[in-house]
Order: sequence, then C-alpha cells, then structure tokens
Amino acid sequence: MLVQAGFRDVAVREKFDTFRGTSKERIARKYGVTGINVFARKA
Repeated sequence: MLVQAGFRDVAVREKFDTFRGTSKERIARKYGVTGINVFARKA
C-alpha cells in the first residue's frame, strides 16, 4: 500500500505490542492486534 502511494525503500523497522500493560491487552492478543514502525521515503 505504501509503494502504491509513491513511497520507496519501504521496510518494517519494529513490531510491538500496542496494548501491553493496559486493560485491553487480553482482547488485543486474542485478535492479533500489533503495532509497527515503518521506514519509507517519498520518491
């Protein structure tokens, strides 16, 4: 999707547990909710 938006050199830099330590942690784990940091450059 980022490549289609005109970005290049797209790479996932980090995956993390978005809801760790919150009351919604169990629900997020059940549905596979995660966060990511992405690196991309505009052409």
